[in-house]
Amino acid sequence: MKLILIFTLLTSICSAQIKPIIKTYLGDEQRNYYGNSAPSKLRLKWKTHLGTGYTMISGKKKYWSGAGWTGQPLIISENGELYLIQPTLSHKLRKIRARDGKLIWNCDLGDVIKGTPTFVTTSNRNPEQKFLIISGSRRGANADFFKDPAYSLHGISYLTGKKQWQHNSPRTFCNSRDVDASGVMIRGKFCIPTENGKLLYLNPDPAKAKLNPKTGIAEPHIYKQYNLFESIDTKTHSYELSCESSPTVYKGVAYTATGGGRIYGHTAGMFGRKWHFNVGGDLNATMPLTNDNHLLLGIEKEFIAGQGGVMKIKPRGRVEWYHPLPNKKWYEWAGGMVGSPAVNHRTASNISGDLACFAGVDGTLTLINHKKLTPNKRVWGPNQKKQYPSPLVLDTVRLPQGSISTPLFIDNKIIIGYDNGLDLYEVTPNHKLKLLDRLKGPMFDATPVVWNKRIYAASKNGFLYCLGE
Repeated sequence: MKLILIFTLLTSICSAQIKPIIKTYLGDEQRNYYGNSAPSKLRLKWKTHLGTGYTMISGKKKYWSGAGWTGQPLIISENGELYLIQPTLSHKLRKIRARDGKLIWNCDLGDVIKGTPTFVTTSNRNPEQKFLIISGSRRGANADFFKDPAYSLHGISYLTGKKQWQHNSPRTFCNSRDVDASGVMIRGKFCIPTENGKLLYLNPDPAKAKLNPKTGIAEPHIYKQYNLFESIDTKTHSYELSCESSPTVYKGVAYTATGGGRIYGHTAGMFGRKWHFNVGGDLNATMPLTNDNHLLLGIEKEFIAGQGGVMKIKPRGRVEWYHPLPNKKWYEWAGGMVGSPAVNHRTASNISGDLACFAGVDGTLTLINHKKLTPNKRVWGPNQKKQYPSPLVLDTVRLPQGSISTPLFIDNKIIIGYDNGLDLYEVTPNHKLKLLDRLKGPMFDATPVVWNKRIYAASKNGFLYCLGE
């Protein structure tokens, strides 16, 4: 009788309108949608505690709180009510009511969750398994890297918060078995890079998962998987080949920037690899698609002779320009950028829709027109082997501290987090950056999200903040 009541309740919920608004990292498969409208103030509306968890780093326990890079919440509309799906460093994926911060459910994934999950709808008729949240995590706080399974990818019911399946990331040449990336659906298959250097195409439907007889855990069906590194990369990168960025989809091809310094374009079809471009470095950033169908790539300083920076690339084509960022030591980084560039064409109204912005690890926020070049200027590329044109820089500002966070660019507003605060800027009609408001104190490594003039931003101080006018 109890099971019948539960099923009836789930069916009733399922019949309500469930609509993803921000369904994966940076909005959707183009990685360029950050919300509908931004506020003009950063007043606190509410905050809720996200907890603390431990993970193993070089054989030692490290305790982290709140949410870190990339850590962006999803926004889901359920029968008119907005909910957030927030990853946390306390091991728990949380469903939170957006209007007041009330916790609906949490699901313990067994280790810290650094990345951003993805909402998917399967063809399953069971309400609990129809709407899924697919989330990565670190390999397992108590898992032995060499001996144990690393169940670092999880399918969780959106309605109940219960695990439906888990994927074991096997050992490879790479020194990681975590999952930080956010996957996407491509022609009925779920596509996601894992940090062991694999690109997976899998069936997210829990009904198609198979029970592993050794572990007793349901594992998803894998259609295809591809390597995201070449054997020669171990000579330049050793075992640091982990893929942390999320794929961007253009014309059915998933473009992924990798830890081995390469960009790959793959499909799930017979001829999987469509394109390969060796940039160099350690590529952590996710690439937004511009309004002229180019990719903007952030490049960190590690493994390259020149400066890190931002590169505009035509998919399966040439490099359009390069903008180097300063070499400056900050924590374990030496320059360039770890976060991702942002573009504004999805929401631009009163200013040009050809703008982009990005924050370097040194704390420089830069505003550019990505379609225009600086006249008579060429700069060395990241490997100092070739010179490229330079984009037209409109303005720069220095943030109080360095940043690995990704800015949000919504119409003429830019929101950017950094090591000891969060800033809100306005882009003026003459394309200059004007500071509107500043929240001082919390560390914002995670990417925030915006909806209806409310900003939802998670900090490593342990709290999720709702900010607005």
